Amino acid sequence: MSNTIAPGPDAQANHALSLLKAGTSKGRLTHNLPLSPGLSFKADKAASLKGGYKSPPGRLLELDVTVKGTPDWVEFHVTLPGGDWSAFGLIGLVCVSAAPENIILRPCLRSGTEGRFVDCFFDKHVLSHPQASTHLDAIMFDRRTNLPMDAPWRELILFLPTHSFRWSLQDLRLFSA
Repeated sequence: MSNTIAPGPDAQANHALSLLKAGTSKGRLTHNLPLSPGLSFKADKAASLKGGYKSPPGRLLELDVTVKGTPDWVEFHVTLPGGDWSAFGLIGLVCVSAAPENIILRPCLRSGTEGRFVDCFFDKHVLSHPQASTHLDAIMFDRRTNLPMDAPWRELILFLPTHSFRWSLQDLRLFSA
């Protein structure tokens, strides 16, 4: 009998996301904040950062971020498994989000290399606006020349605004095939 269950690189991340969504946590933001195993908020230390986060029941994450200065980056990280992904043809994301004022996010697949990393951005930006909306995008591996199929580590990164903002990440799921 053959095994028809083939967990992909999305399984570990979806589990971590479901744990955050099922729990309740809140606190003050820091420049390198673990939210739960495999999930973190990170920001460039070049700017003063204040604000808070919460993970209310049924939602992943709500951020209230005040930025003073000009950071190069503010990010939400989801750890993905490293290793050889050549058995898969794509990785994708479905994201439900909202924000009181329109903001744009850039999703990225970061792959580790020897002493460095390679960023492979998804084709579409995520637009969050006052009414919750769903975003869907995928990276097709055979269409990308800058994506190593074998990497010791990987992360999905949502590049957030580098100015003050409020944002609600209501749901995030990854898929692979």
